[in-house]
Amino acid sequence: RRHPERQAVCRDGPERRHHARGVACRPGTVGEAEGERFPIRVVSLGELNLASGRLHVLDPFVGPWDGQPLALDIPPGRYPVDLAIADTGGGGVRTALARIRFSKTPAVSWSMARTASQDPRSLEAGETFGYPVDAGTGAFADGGALAALNRLALAGPDETERMTERWISQGEAAAEALGLPHGFALTVSEGGGDMVMFSSGWGDGFYASWVGADSTGRPVAVVTDFAVIEAVRLPTGVRAGE
Repeated sequence: RRHPERQAVCRDGPERRHHARGVACRPGTVGEAEGERFPIRVVSLGELNLASGRLHVLDPFVGPWDGQPLALDIPPGRYPVDLAIADTGGGGVRTALARIRFSKTPAVSWSMARTASQDPRSLEAGETFGYPVDAGTGAFADGGALAALNRLALAGPDETERMTERWISQGEAAAEALGLPHGFALTVSEGGGDMVMFSSGWGDGFYASWVGADSTGRPVAVVTDFAVIEAVRLPTGVRAGE
């Protein structure tokens, strides 16, 4: 699917604008949208066990879980997941960006996340690939975990309903404990891998993800932008490349 591109940038000076994907998950930043400023805090969701090396981005409540993984070469391992949470005042606390990090090396370039079958040349100006959200939730998931969940779903709709009801109960409680009222955050383990789930910005929509790479082109992070903020201001004395 495609969607008009809307992405956050970073402002660390009156003349400079940088993509915020690599810096929003940093304490002390401030998000901006439509002339308002929103304090951002970082919430860690622990590590995702990417046992298969295949990373999926998706709405975890919309099956079947048989989509393609992102076209990335990621070694199997455990990788930290964190959220940039914007306090929007009357709009509550919202997940502005979600990040999974494969290395502490800073990203020097960013590209659109896509699957092997998605051709960027097919996009028109301002369009992006991404995933639709119909249940107010996004996720990073291991390919093996999704395959196992699909096998569980074959047991019938009753089993799927019981499973998702457990997720909702556990995820709402976990989010409350993280200081995310009315939010959702949960890690489930199946098939030797994990799926990490989280609330998606303002809720339902269509959201793009981006791949950060180091100077050798190696992926160091994937960030999903939930279109809550349009720009980020860094703490005083900190620059985007640091």
